[in-house]
Amino acid sequence: MRQILWMACLGLGLLLPALPANAQKSVTVEDVRTIAFDKGIVEIKEIELDDGLWEVEGYDPDGRKVEMKVDAGSGAVVKIERD
Repeated sequence: MRQILWMACLGLGLLLPALPANAQKSVTVEDVRTIAFDKGIVEIKEIELDDGLWEVEGYDPDGRKVEMKVDAGSGAVVKIERD
């Protein structure tokens, strides 16, 4: 019985790396909103997901336009551009 249980656990362990990459936790739109506010954006005009990057357009406290890109898998800010 123990041998069967051990084989089942081993089999599951071997299958886990084969899960698709999108099965990992990804960054939600609410996470991106929080990141944007933390980076100084006070008004969000648009958020969209494009090729694995969240693209955020908004404004800072001085009314300047801000564009930010966030990696949808890790939540890392890839780019911030202020006009």
